[in-house]
Amino acid sequence: MVAININTLKPHPRNVRQGDIGAIATSLQTFGQYKPIIYQASTGHIIAGNHTWKAAKQLGWTHIEAKPFDCNDDTALRILIADNRSTDLATYDDTALLELLKELAATEQSLEGTLFDENDLQQMVDDQTPPPPPQEPATIICPECGAQVKYEP
Repeated sequence: MVAININTLKPHPRNVRQGDIGAIATSLQTFGQYKPIIYQASTGHIIAGNHTWKAAKQLGWTHIEAKPFDCNDDTALRILIADNRSTDLATYDDTALLELLKELAATEQSLEGTLFDENDLQQMVDDQTPPPPPQEPATIICPECGAQVKYEP
C-alpha cells in the first residue's frame, strides 16, 4: 500500500451510506489503518472507505494508505454501492461471537478495540440464555412453527 496526501482524495459525492465515523476513528486510533482506501483513479473519488477517510481527517491525519482503481463512473458507482451493501448482507454466528468476546473480555485489554462493550456482551449472554420453565401449568407456543405444548411442572 502507498500512503498519499489525504487531501488528494475526495469522498464520493454520491455515497449514500451513513457511517459511524466515531467508531471508525476509535478503530484507527487503536490499530492504525489495516486496509487501504480505494479510489477512482480518474476522479480521486473514494469508492471504498469514505468513512475511514473522514475518520482519519477528523483525527488530523495528513496521509492515508490508498489504492487507485481504474474504472469509469458507472463502474465506480456500482462498486460504491456493492461495497456498502455487502456489509448489510453479512451476519454473525452469534454463539461463536459470544465465545470470542468472552475470551477477549477475560484478557487484560478486555474488549478494547472491538467496538463491543460489557453491556453488549451482557445483552448477548441474556439473549442466548433460555428463559426458565414456567412454575405453573402453561401452554407454550413455539415461536418458529406455532405448535402448542401443554407444560406441567
